Amino acid sequence: MNSNKGFFGGIPLIAKILVVSVIAILIVPGAMAIFPWVKYVIMGLIVFFIYENAAQAFGEKNILTFIVTGILAYFLVYKYLFLTSAIMMAYLFLGFGLVSVFFWGTSTLSRKGKK
Repeated sequence: MNSNKGFFGGIPLIAKILVVSVIAILIVPGAMAIFPWVKYVIMGLIVFFIYENAAQAFGEKNILTFIVTGILAYFLVYKYLFLTSAIMMAYLFLGFGLVSVFFWGTSTLSRKGKK
């Protein structure tokens, strides 16, 4: 019997998926802490993301769009930037279906350990 089960050994698949997803989500806040210019890029992306969602809800040229964007940008970008960036990455992963890549990758790692 082979006792060498690879990197993720005897961990259940759902736990592997959660670990890989959390690591991938925390890469952006980690990069923001290490490289200052990444922080400004992420701030711009979050403000654009907030504006696009507010414009869809209230209309492109409505004053309420700019008020909601300003209020949300203050709290989400200036007060809670690291939390917001992690949540944004999780939302993007779910939106683009990149989590399925993690499913495939962790299942591939599991099969390599069974040989």
